[in-house]
Amino acid sequence: MNSDLHVPQIISELVEKRNATIVFLQRSDLTCDKKFGELYLVLTRSEILIINNENISKKIELADVMELRSEELVGGGRLIAVTEQGIEHLLYYSNNLVPQFADTVFFVNEYLQNRCTSIPWIKNDSMCSKCLSPLPERGGNCPRCVPHLKILKRIIALASPHRTRVLFLIAVTALGVLFQVLPPFITKKIVDDVITKGNYGRLGFYISAMILSGLLYLILRFVNIQLSSFISAQIVKDLRSRLHAAIQYMKMTFFTRREPGEMVSRVMYDAGELQNFLVDGLPFLLVNTVTFFAVGIILFKIDWQLTLFVLIPVPLLIFGSGWYWKKLHPLFLREGSVIGHLHSVLNESLQGLKIIKSCSQERHRIGIFDNINDKLTTLKIKSQRYSGLFNELVFWIMSFGVSLVWYFSVKKITGKNPDLTLGDLLAFIGYIWLFYGPLQWFTVVLNWMTQAFAGAERIFEVIDSVPENNNCKETVVISGMRGEIEFRNVHFSYEQGKEVIKGVSFKIRPGEMVGLVGRSGSGKSTLINLITRFYDPDSGEILIDGIPLKKLSLEQLRKNIGIVMQEPFLFNGTIAENIAYGTESVEFGEIIKAAKAAYAHNFIIGKQDGYDTLVGDSGENLSGGEKQRIAIARAIIHNPPVLILDEATSSVDAITEKQIQHAIETLTVNRTTIAIAHRLSTLRNADRLIVLSDGMIAEVGSHDELLEKNGIYAELVNSYSAINDLQSVMWGG
Repeated sequence: MNSDLHVPQIISELVEKRNATIVFLQRSDLTCDKKFGELYLVLTRSEILIINNENISKKIELADVMELRSEELVGGGRLIAVTEQGIEHLLYYSNNLVPQFADTVFFVNEYLQNRCTSIPWIKNDSMCSKCLSPLPERGGNCPRCVPHLKILKRIIALASPHRTRVLFLIAVTALGVLFQVLPPFITKKIVDDVITKGNYGRLGFYISAMILSGLLYLILRFVNIQLSSFISAQIVKDLRSRLHAAIQYMKMTFFTRREPGEMVSRVMYDAGELQNFLVDGLPFLLVNTVTFFAVGIILFKIDWQLTLFVLIPVPLLIFGSGWYWKKLHPLFLREGSVIGHLHSVLNESLQGLKIIKSCSQERHRIGIFDNINDKLTTLKIKSQRYSGLFNELVFWIMSFGVSLVWYFSVKKITGKNPDLTLGDLLAFIGYIWLFYGPLQWFTVVLNWMTQAFAGAERIFEVIDSVPENNNCKETVVISGMRGEIEFRNVHFSYEQGKEVIKGVSFKIRPGEMVGLVGRSGSGKSTLINLITRFYDPDSGEILIDGIPLKKLSLEQLRKNIGIVMQEPFLFNGTIAENIAYGTESVEFGEIIKAAKAAYAHNFIIGKQDGYDTLVGDSGENLSGGEKQRIAIARAIIHNPPVLILDEATSSVDAITEKQIQHAIETLTVNRTTIAIAHRLSTLRNADRLIVLSDGMIAEVGSHDELLEKNGIYAELVNSYSAINDLQSVMWGG
């Protein structure tokens, strides 16, 4: 048993009484009657035990178990054992433990097949260890527990390329504070020296000094704004670039749980919120922090006793700010998520406008948008309510401090031996508002900071996410890839607990054409995703030319694989640019040659601008068949040793399909080709067909061999033949 596994004493005693050894155990958070509590699955060398309330509630001999499975339920899941006698329900668990039981199922099944060489240590990394909140992704950072000082340091660190300007900004800020605190001192001089003592000759000097200090303060603030605007714009520009670059190298698993609108929101909205803070909030914070301490020193110098009364409200303001932060921070995090969702819905509404209109779903779509918009409005109202309440509370607290100063200062300026002059008192009152001013508006800065930090956390979450593994320590370079592909007992799941590829093994010889066949959801496209390393298998190994994929750099691997996806994507550029995309130094003649091979040349030259025709966003100016042929031409010009066709002829008519098939026959000579097609007739010339069912290989053979077996493939051929015949008649085939 793994020494890292903690076994409760009662569990250990129950197993020892049976003269058994614990191989593995996993705790569930639901009891047999589906209530929250503790329940244990214990695997020994001969049986599986379910232990509940210090009793063994169920036991199954390992010899009777064929496999373990996890089933998804509302709010959780269920673990079942498949035996020769039927299905045995073992236990239930909540959504918090779905990843752990996915690992448990995999390990126990491996153990049943005598394939397991070591006991895994299953980490509880779906929950935050500090606040116990569910993590946005397994092993990720908890947005509630990110140290905000660390976030601030990271934001400030982004300004390191602009050190000179930052230092100049700090110097300008310090000088600005100096000229800001001069007017109350000049006021004291006017009252005590001119009004009280009658030195009217000095009035012009003091007035000039006051005007000059105000003018210099204005100039310095203008310079401050110019510098802070430039620095913040550069920081956000760099951050957006880093964020976009991080997205390009992100694992595909990162996007399976996120909507495109959420990513757009992070790049644009969250970065914009951060820029607002850097332009307005951070300079204000810097200026007023210096002012706060400078004025505090001046207040103590004028009268330390009155200053103590000024400080009485400060703890209330500080603790109040903490309360304000705790209330608003979760709201802004949720607000950012809702805005991302709103962007996704708006994007869908625009892209799917024709479908919405054709199905008369305008009202339904409006209802979906309004529902999310209402949630955003509710969050906005709640945050503004907290903000307004705190602002008014802060003003009252400050007024209370000023009232105390007036009450106790009267005795100090009256009487036979006054401690203060009238000028001192007026200067003191002036400095109080300079002292309280930063605290009063600190709530506004806190608002900016909270929103900026919430956005920064979402941005840094993407930047800090583990990118695709481009290289390993033992990267192998292949010169002249032959195209031999081998799967060895590959298991894969897009989501923990939902395995879609289950122990697949096969080998494709160099230059061989293999067709992948199966019903929708059988795992065909997933195998393509694994070959191109859009995803990595959970276990098992994939090799090209006898070398594990993980030992090849992603760039080398993907440059040697040409792929035509089921839904072709074209970039907003010309037809020629899209054909040449991903291939360096392409002659125009090569582009034409590839287009002719893909039977795209005739429709291209039929357009007014020919190869310079703009395809529009996602190729919206072209038909589905035209986009598909452009994608095929792109793969042809790529000229890779491995070619993948994922429903490459799905969007063309029967006549065009025959033309493309002739092109593909020429293209696949001496080239390893993997093809997926619902029209099974297009795979007749494949050297082999691999039939998939429920993520496993069901049949392998040629077209004729599989028909003779009269199995799944024969059933699929019979199902599709009538439809294909009808399509051929309709399309003139």
